[in-house]
Amino acid sequence: AVTPLCIAAFAQMKALSTRNDDPAAASRPFDVDRDGFVAGEGAAALVLEELEHARRRGATVLAEVLGWGASSDAHHLTAPDPAGAGAVASMRAALADAGLAAEAVGYVNAHGTSTALNDRTEALAIREVLGTGVAVSSTKSVTGHLLGAAGALEAIACARVVATGHVPPTANLQRPEPDLGLDLVTGDAREATIRVAVSNSFGFGGHNVTLVLGRL
Repeated sequence: AVTPLCIAAFAQMKALSTRNDDPAAASRPFDVDRDGFVAGEGAAALVLEELEHARRRGATVLAEVLGWGASSDAHHLTAPDPAGAGAVASMRAALADAGLAAEAVGYVNAHGTSTALNDRTEALAIREVLGTGVAVSSTKSVTGHLLGAAGALEAIACARVVATGHVPPTANLQRPEPDLGLDLVTGDAREATIRVAVSNSFGFGGHNVTLVLGRL
């Protein structure tokens, strides 16, 4: 993704951070001073296996895919629905597929791109579906936005949270935007018993997917 054409396109639509003098602090999801995402590159792979088959062969099960949901709000070519309708629908569908109540979720790996529109509308959606007590962070603050690989990498992050109880913080989050109403993990990693985690992936054009991972 880090090619002249791709970077020029994102820059033209004003989606990228311009904090070029301080790149390590450029990605700052949910921060009042955020100004766009940082393009990243990477790859991630997960092994998905029927649970009983994995147990029979003695595999180490890090987490189970408990449910998933998808939606398309079709609001705008790049901007999300301002009320977060697509994100809400995706998360609710995932919880319904998992057969879980909102109270079961202990952690959300937010899409959290560090853009003005995404972070605000995702916060609205998380608050509407899951309330204000769930821990939330964005690992894009460290990895940048891996675009097509982002969902897989962030699913791995959720699996590790469920397996280890280490909840990653959002880097560079120094001044949270007022009134987001979320329990944002900042500073150091948080230690907690997390049985169910949610991974949000919300793309341009209103393409939304939510995964529910856990160990029940």
